Parts: sequence; C-alpha cells; structure tokens
Amino acid sequence: MKKILAYCFLLVLVGSCNNKSEQVDDKELPVINLTSPSNNQVFSVGQTVNITANITDNSKLAFVHVHISNNSSGQLLIDIHRSPDASSYALNESLQVQAGIQYKIQVVAIDNSANQQVQTVFISAY
Repeated sequence: MKKILAYCFLLVLVGSCNNKSEQVDDKELPVINLTSPSNNQVFSVGQTVNITANITDNSKLAFVHVHISNNSSGQLLIDIHRSPDASSYALNESLQVQAGIQYKIQVVAIDNSANQQVQTVFISAY
C-alpha cells in the first residue's frame, strides 16, 4: 500500500512539474490586430468611436487592457480591463470624443506566461 501511495505522489509531482515548464517555455507574444480606429484618424465632435481588435495568443490570454488618455495632459480618461481566459478575444469598446482633444488609445494584451504586446493609436476630434 505504501508503494502505491508513493508511486501516486511521484506521478502527481512529475505531472505538476511538466505543466510549469510548458508555461515557462512560452516566449510567444500575443498578437493584436487593431481594426478600428486608424492611427491619426480625425472624428467629428460628439461622434462615437468604435475600438475594435482581434487579439490572439498561442496559449491563453490572461488580460486585455484598453487605456484611453488625453495625449496633451497625460490624464487617463478611460481604463478598461478584461480577463478573456481564452486563446482569442474580440475587443469591442466605444468612446464618445470631445472637441480639441488628441486621444491616445493603447490596447495591451498579456498572456498566461506574462508575455505582453501593446498597440497604440492616436485620434482627435474637431
């Protein structure tokens, strides 16, 4: 009986080591395909801007963040956090733009191995 318990313990230990080494070996960055808006795109005052992206990872995405700030002042205006826990995520958020502001929109994707990818665009409204 003791041999069986020792053998089971050894199997559990080896199995848990294998899972950890797979995560440590993941060096592949997530991929962000930001489909909207385009960099330096100009919108009309009060217009709703759709922020859309397809985000993928070879394993699993842990977090997707969208940081929207006033590029002139650096003030963070909107901070969105999602936890997709999947290998792909369809980002779809919106922003109503105000006059005279140049917006900095950053999309950040982080996978389960802490690999991080960032894509940034700037938009404005007049």
